Amino acid sequence: MKINILSFLVLAAMSHSAFSGDWGVVTKVSEINTGYSGGLILFRTVKAHNNPKGCDAAYYAVREGDAEVSQILSVLLAAQKSGGNIRVGVNSTKCDAGGRISVSRIRSLP
Repeated sequence: MKINILSFLVLAAMSHSAFSGDWGVVTKVSEINTGYSGGLILFRTVKAHNNPKGCDAAYYAVREGDAEVSQILSVLLAAQKSGGNIRVGVNSTKCDAGGRISVSRIRSLP
């Protein structure tokens, strides 16, 4: 029983560290581009993009199938309008279909 608990704790710590690098720094939204067919949003932030996979870093890309596009658009628009801070969570294992940084989630901060 002790070995199983220890194994669980080790795996939990490893999985947390694997995802911790997927979050970018606290920043603000500087540009949002939407209206593309297929459910695509492109956006930029004030600070440098988080790009662990080495994708095309001109824009972050949010695509259907990789993230909930409408939810992320709502958070981006609210943050841009209010001047609020966000952190961008990216997929560190792949680029999006266009070779850009693939966004998987957004964290809205006060």
